[in-house]
Amino acid sequence: MNIHKLWEYKEYVNVNGATLNSEIISLLQNSLTVLQVENHFTIVQYWGQIYATDLDYYIAVGLTNDALTGKKYFYTTDFQFWSLLPRPKKKYKELSLITTFPFRGDPSLKIKVLDESFEENHPDRCRFMKEENRLAATISNICEEVEICARGQLIKRPDGSITINPNFYGLTATEAKELKSYLHMRPAQHRWNTNLLTRPDYNYSMDFLDSIDQDIPKGCWNLSLEKTGSVAYLKSLYWPGMSYFHKVKTSDAGFLYIGNGRKNLDVPFLI
Repeated sequence: MNIHKLWEYKEYVNVNGATLNSEIISLLQNSLTVLQVENHFTIVQYWGQIYATDLDYYIAVGLTNDALTGKKYFYTTDFQFWSLLPRPKKKYKELSLITTFPFRGDPSLKIKVLDESFEENHPDRCRFMKEENRLAATISNICEEVEICARGQLIKRPDGSITINPNFYGLTATEAKELKSYLHMRPAQHRWNTNLLTRPDYNYSMDFLDSIDQDIPKGCWNLSLEKTGSVAYLKSLYWPGMSYFHKVKTSDAGFLYIGNGRKNLDVPFLI
């Protein structure tokens, strides 16, 4: 969510079960405005909060030229010093999914992870990682799987760069009720013609991302319309704490994650 619209979006976030109080909004706007100026970001967004036993992590994203590949993630526990998250490695992304104990709130803490898929004497059964690496891996997993936008919110320019659409005027009431109107904010994983074959109104400048209606299993997304159908809310069953809202026929939309950073791996058995 754009940091300059947190007050405006507060009512939508709190309705959806998350907590964004006035004190946190004031602290975020002050500290992230400084972060934006110091790093020359075009836009800074508040990504969310990950619970920890001692100090919670607050996450922000700075955008440069490209809205997908030009992101830099920062975290803080005191709203004064924002640290740049390292680029997550594949092995840490895998380890973070099987780590069951909560975050501590200490980025330098060394974590021991037991991978029970290996035999007892296997050298990779017990591995270590810093909590900072676990945090970066968890955020990367969440972004790849459930960070979303409405169709048309991002556009691809002729030169291939992806930007936030300044002329996005929102989904219609009919479009807001359909899962195919919401797209993953990640490089496309399906074939380029997937949307072309399923959408009669295909537009490559808007339909270059994967729509969430292709996600497996069916029912892993919870889509509802509130306030007499004027606001659409989306939640993921895989990542409890993730929420997305969109005010119909307006440019107002926002993604937020507030949770413990653990994925619900039992979803396929619950649907």
